Amino acid sequence: AEKNNMALVQDRDLGSQYSIAKLNYRNKAPKLRDEAGRVHQGWLGSKARQKLFLDGKITYRMIVLQKHGDISIEAEHATCAAVATSHEDETLAAEISPTLMTGKGKEGGAQQECLSGWYCCGKGEEYWDDLAATRTESTKFLTLPRELFGDYLTSFAKHLTEFYQTYPAVYPGQDNKKGIFLDIGGTGSVASGMTMVTSKFAHFAGPLDYWVLDSEPSAKKLSNAIVCDIDDCPAAQDCSYDVTFSFTVLEHAARPWKSFDTIARITKKGGLTLHLVPWSYQWHATPADNYRFSHTALTTLLQDRGFEVLDVGYDICNQPELVRQKRKDEHFEVIWLTYVVGRKL
Repeated sequence: AEKNNMALVQDRDLGSQYSIAKLNYRNKAPKLRDEAGRVHQGWLGSKARQKLFLDGKITYRMIVLQKHGDISIEAEHATCAAVATSHEDETLAAEISPTLMTGKGKEGGAQQECLSGWYCCGKGEEYWDDLAATRTESTKFLTLPRELFGDYLTSFAKHLTEFYQTYPAVYPGQDNKKGIFLDIGGTGSVASGMTMVTSKFAHFAGPLDYWVLDSEPSAKKLSNAIVCDIDDCPAAQDCSYDVTFSFTVLEHAARPWKSFDTIARITKKGGLTLHLVPWSYQWHATPADNYRFSHTALTTLLQDRGFEVLDVGYDICNQPELVRQKRKDEHFEVIWLTYVVGRKL
């Protein structure tokens, strides 16, 4: 590292952190022998690694190096603009409704009852309670705690309401300069044949100006749009957005870790970031479909980039009875969505 002008930023012992000996290898060293003709390199290699790990000869580590001269998170944090926060007793009266809108028109369009024509959500707690009451098996490494199941809309509305209520009562003040709520992927996938939406989550912006960031070229005609790829978007300025938000978008990113790099770069100090992504969901190439995210994946992606995770969990969505009776294709009958809310430290 020193020879290449690099410094050690992080060294994590993954073997100990994730209890690999116990959970993956069951504390049992294999015998390196031909079993049923399995002598290929892949099988022997995995068994050799298992034996060497349990014998204490090797370990699994994650090493992060940083080239000298790169801008560190700490240096960026020191210069990052912060959101407006009241230092008085009176704060902004704001309340965000946990509703979904069609997004057609400037005011969000009409209210819609369900996630889509295929799914209605908010079934997470119901699923957990039913499983707890009727299960016939209990496997520890499959079990998730009840607090990880909830309603993404309720969580988003709650945290946005609490966030906006920290703003000064006279916000935006005499200069009338509002902060920005940035909806990443906010126009929908026009390239895949969908109708462009322009204000689906405008009601989430509360006292802020509502902007969208999208790679869709036709978004250039909008006055409140930044057109770029979230994986690499120089047009979005550093520390400029009070809230960064995405709704079933980041699974389409080619390199979502770069997406989160951008999100961390552009979110103001003290700002919120909120995202909904699929965990169990059918292939949907609109125009690409690349990733699924667990609650631990989202937690790591945010914490590694200087965010405090305020809420993370799963919402479960079912097909209404009429849909199950009359419609059938590749759509799953039940889907799991993962949601996360973070605050930039």
